[in-house]
Amino acid sequence: MVIASVTWAATLMATGALDKGGSDSSATADFQGYRFHHDMCKTAKLKSFQQEYKIQEPESDDPDGYSSRQKGLDVSYCSRTMLEHGETSKTPPTTYVSTRVNWHKKTDPAPEFASEQRTWKDQKTGTYQYTVSRVDGFGDEAYMIKEKRGDSLGSLKLEVRAGWMTYEMSWSWFGGGLDEDFEPPSEATVTGWMKKDTRATLAALKKPDSKEAPGRDPGA
Repeated sequence: MVIASVTWAATLMATGALDKGGSDSSATADFQGYRFHHDMCKTAKLKSFQQEYKIQEPESDDPDGYSSRQKGLDVSYCSRTMLEHGETSKTPPTTYVSTRVNWHKKTDPAPEFASEQRTWKDQKTGTYQYTVSRVDGFGDEAYMIKEKRGDSLGSLKLEVRAGWMTYEMSWSWFGGGLDEDFEPPSEATVTGWMKKDTRATLAALKKPDSKEAPGRDPGA
């Protein structure tokens, strides 16, 4: 058995499989036309949300997005803080919408993508419950992850895979002060906003990236 194990290990080293972690590094990354964009705060389309909310601009020393280009992975991310139009409360509810895109350059994310989304179902606690459902009409596969905090809707995530590109739009809502009674928008409303803005964002990602480096991007 020892001799067999040594022979097997030597074969892996000779072929390079040991260094590759069992993956096929000869495969070519297929992003299905989705291009790297260094400023997702500029690229992400949030027109549906902006009909209801106003984006809160960040402080100059606290950027709301970043991008990074690495040997095996490119990432671009933006998180927006939003307040409802006309809200006058001193402690209003706050809405967060983030958009993250990964361009996987060395490993095809397809075999693990669905399983990765379903792990949310095992993160339930006494307060937080998660539901994962398939969504049609986006990329090769897409899922919606719903978080409920008690009886209230807390967050939604729309996860999309198109070839070796993965996309996430995340919405989360936090109520106002303890003495104020606010309710989040309905699940159907938020889902509609997310789907519409995701379609617009994915279309924008197929266009060339801007050459102007964003001041908000610490990696620029």
